[in-house]
Order: sequence, then structure tokens, then C-alpha cells
Amino acid sequence: MTHSERWCWYSLLLMLIWLPIPLGSHRMWSWSIFEIWISCQTVLLSVSLWHRFPWQKIRKFVWLLAPLSLFQCWVAIQAIPLPVEMLGVIAPDVAQIYRQVGADVGSLSYDRYATLTGLMKGIAYTLFALNAVMLIHSVKRVKAVLYALLISGTFQSFYGGLTVLLNNHQSWLFGLPQGHRATGTFVYFNHFANYLVMCLCLGIGLIVSQLHQTESGSWHVRIRRWFSALMSAKMMIRLCLIVMVIALIMTRSRMGNAVFFSVIACGGVIALCFYKRRPRALTALIISMMIIDTFLVGTLFGIDKVKQRIEATSIETETRDQAVQWSLDIIRDYPLTGTGLGSFYSTFPHYTHYNIGYYNYAHNDYVQFAAEAGIPAVVLLSLPILVALWFCFNVIRTRHSKTLKGTALGCLMGILAMIAQISVDFHLQAPANAVTFILMLVLSGCVRQIQVRSDNHQLSVEKLSVDKFSVEKLSVEKLTV
Repeated sequence: MTHSERWCWYSLLLMLIWLPIPLGSHRMWSWSIFEIWISCQTVLLSVSLWHRFPWQKIRKFVWLLAPLSLFQCWVAIQAIPLPVEMLGVIAPDVAQIYRQVGADVGSLSYDRYATLTGLMKGIAYTLFALNAVMLIHSVKRVKAVLYALLISGTFQSFYGGLTVLLNNHQSWLFGLPQGHRATGTFVYFNHFANYLVMCLCLGIGLIVSQLHQTESGSWHVRIRRWFSALMSAKMMIRLCLIVMVIALIMTRSRMGNAVFFSVIACGGVIALCFYKRRPRALTALIISMMIIDTFLVGTLFGIDKVKQRIEATSIETETRDQAVQWSLDIIRDYPLTGTGLGSFYSTFPHYTHYNIGYYNYAHNDYVQFAAEAGIPAVVLLSLPILVALWFCFNVIRTRHSKTLKGTALGCLMGILAMIAQISVDFHLQAPANAVTFILMLVLSGCVRQIQVRSDNHQLSVEKLSVDKFSVEKLSVEKLTV
């Protein structure tokens, strides 16, 4: 390991903690910092690994890097100025609009500046995925990533919870108006809830990876394990998870809270049914997450208010469903090419039937990406997600490493949570959330690719047992003869 590679690794961990702090990096100045940071880090990492560039590992992640790269190529094509005659071959409807105004040159995007901005962010996301693929190559580094997100989520939870409990009218860091909902250092409380859900899922995977897999054997051993657990890192991780659950409840996010407890139940069922060499304490952990966090902690910190918000939800009081419904008309008119990445806020006003307020996002990332980039681009981006889910499920069933299986379980729950949450909001538009989601996809591939001694040792034991059985069977057959 070179000094440059080590510094890039520490830079990646610091980046994970930094991204949520400047308003979730959901401002031009904050995501510009991320773009410059990841670009410089990529150059430094490429130079440090020039003579031993990990092409073999990158080829194993072609399922993720190729779709991301192809999507950025398509966005670049959307922003390229083209002659109207050529544009008429690709998108006749768009070319007709340019002909009506007498323009000789046009582009697939209705807002080239917004599309170029989205392209820069997309390239930064792709570079982040490439950096993560090259730098996360051991169980130790997988653990370090999980701890970094645990630290980030706990800090955000303390900050968001204290600003609400102390009745601050402005946030401490940026002076933004602070209501009665926890937002952390984010602007939008739902983005904060989505980030906490991902950190919670990976934190649960981290604590599952530290559970004992062997039987206690006696009450003496069992009690000794209980006392050692009280003084171990597992208890500190558990306390961090409780703090994050408190902050999640204080966001009053309906979908965030509903999805979190749903994926806990779903992940628990998958783990209990398919976990290879399931830890005996896993059932107790899942029950404690459902009972302690939901009923006891939730009652103290206002889960009844979340329940009231869910019960008060109706079509009459919500306009987001109208925004999604009218956005489908954009997809109908531009199903293949889209209107240009980032152009929703300028295109949507032409499709509104009456005034429902200003919408710069569709509050549904599936619909917005389809409207801006086209249906084929959405299908392209969905493939890595499906592959990552399969990798996680396969690792849970087949691997022996506790860390890799726990990480796979956390990623599985986190990806399922994101799939559900982006159906009602625009979480992928916030760089902090998008980068964390991409990291989970990378980890899903890492837990499948990383080789550890425990797996090899287990395979050797199984092979030895098979050979011993074969020898004994052969001896019995010879004696019979």
C-alpha cells in the first residue's frame, strides 16, 4: 500500500462524513466541492496505482460501472447542440419545436445548462463508484466504511435531535429556519430521514456481524457473554442505532418511519430463513429493534405524531400525486429521449392543468428520471440495483464470513428502503443520499468478491469431511468384498 493510496482511502472515509454536513450537498456550492474533491482524488489514486492498476477488480464491477458510464454518455448526448435535420431523425417532436421558432441548431435537452450540471454530478458519482471499487478490497475496509456511516448518522442524529429539543428557530451551522421536525444538517426533513434509514440499515448489518455464531453451551457461558457484550463495541453500536431511531421519529417523516420498520421486518424474515449459520442472538436483536425502538423509544419521542400524520394523509390534502400524474404526460410525449436531465422544473409548468404550486421535482425519482432521460435510461440504471440485490441475497445464503454476511444484510435492507422511498420523493437528487446509495451498491459487490480466510477454512473442512467419508465408505466396501 502506497502513501498516496492510503491518503485516498482516508479521504474517501472523510468524504462520507462530510457530504451530509453542507446541507446534504444539495446546493451548487456544496456539490461543487464534492465534484472537485472526487476528481482530484481520482487523479491521485490513478497515479499511485499506475503500475498495478486493478483492472481485474474493475472488470468484476462492470455490472455497476458500465451502466453508470453509459448513462453519463447519454446525458452528454442530450446536451450536445445538433443540426435540426439530424435532430429530426433522433427526436422528430423536439426538432419540430425548433423548426417552429426558426432555429437551425438544437439539442435533445430543453435546458442545456441544467443538463450539463446534471452531467457533472453524474460524472462525480461514477468517479466515486470507481474510487470505492478500487479502495474497498478487504474485510477491514468494509468495516471501516460501516463505522464511518455509523459515526455520520449518529452525529446527524445528535445535531438534528438537539436543535428540536432546544426549540431553536434557526439551525446552528447555516442559520436556516428550524421547525419542529428534525432535519440534521439537511434542508429537507425527508432527505434527512432517508439518510438515517440507510445508516440504520448498515448499522444493523454491522452489529449482526459481531453476534456469536456458536452455542453458549451453558448458562455460565451465556451470562459471561452478556456481561462482555455490555462492555463491548456492540453496546455502543446499539446505542448509536437507538439515537438514530430517535432522530428518525423526530423527523415526522411518514414514509421514512414506515419504510424503516418494514425493512426491519423484511430483513429479519430473510435472515431467519436464509442466513447461513444464523447467530442465536439474531432473533433477539430483531425483536428488540421492533419492540424497544418502536414502542418504548417511539412513545417517548413522539411516534404518535408520525401516526397522526399518516392517518391525516389524503388525496384532498396532498398535491404530489397530481404532480406525478401530470409528469406521466411528459413520459408519454418523450418516452425514448426524455426532455433532458435536470429540465423537469422548466418542462413541468407546460403540463400542469391547474395551479398546485411550484414543483421543481416530481417527488418520484422513477417518474422524474423517465421524464428527463427516457424510459431506456431508467431501465439501464435499474439493472445494477437488481444485480446488487441478488448479490446480497446470495452472500447471506452462501458465505461464512460474519462481516460480509452482516454487510450484505444491511445493504439488502438499505437498497429495499431506497427503492420504496424514491417512489414518493426525490432522494436521489441530494448528493449525500445518492452517494450513500451508490456506496451500498459497491458494498454489495465487495461482499461477493472479497475472499477471507474463514471461507477458505470452512471449504477445507467440508472437503476434508467429504474425503474422510469417501475413505470410510471405500474401506467398508473392501471389507464386504
